[in-house]
Amino acid sequence: MPAAAKLPPRVITFEETQVARYHAFEETAGGFTLPDSTSTDRHIFFSLPGAIALPAVIYYRTRHTGKPAFSVRINDATLTQYTLVDGDEAERTWHEIIPANTPGGPTLRPDNNELTFFARDGSVIFGDVVILYTSNQTTVPISIVLSNLSQRSPQRTSAAPTRAQSIAQ
Repeated sequence: MPAAAKLPPRVITFEETQVARYHAFEETAGGFTLPDSTSTDRHIFFSLPGAIALPAVIYYRTRHTGKPAFSVRINDATLTQYTLVDGDEAERTWHEIIPANTPGGPTLRPDNNELTFFARDGSVIFGDVVILYTSNQTTVPISIVLSNLSQRSPQRTSAAPTRAQSIAQ
């Protein structure tokens, strides 16, 4: 009996959406100072629509007085731990790689992310925070709140008939 011919393996290919997205934290545009009168840390909760487990990047600015120590964390990942010293520029920008995963799972998630800034032994102003990440969604849902529309009547400033009224005549 002849040997059976080997068939080449079959390869199945599918496409998965992967787009670069960014999230700019509007609440950091003016900067915030730590420590402040009530706390040494600031927690920001946010969503990243369609976030998938790939490395990402965070960008932010600092301005400091004294020789503060500060840290930046996202979920279970510590991104920055630094103590400023004499000779460090008073104002600088930072960028850090956000790892794809931590032992607890993906670092960034579509929902329920927590960004934590901490500072002590001086003063740090954090601002202009942006995260660049990979998403599997090409569009992002945006909620629009409509209220009391049924109670409002359109106000016309002209006595000219509407197009619908002209056609009806």
